[in-house]
Amino acid sequence: MTAQTNHTLDAVTIGEAMAMFVASECGDLAGVMQFSKRIAGAELSVAIGPACLGLNIG
Repeated sequence: MTAQTNHTLDAVTIGEAMAMFVASECGDLAGVMQFSKRIAGAELSVAIGPACLGLNIG
């Protein structure tokens, strides 16, 4: 049996977190050799602010 902990959330977002791949150079995507990965998705973007302020986000 495991001990249960009661975690209270200050806010909950519903939606999907996504990854965005940004080409490092202009041109045809078939010829691009490097991409940078970034986080994306409106719900994730909204959740980051309160989380940085110390709120518990779920």
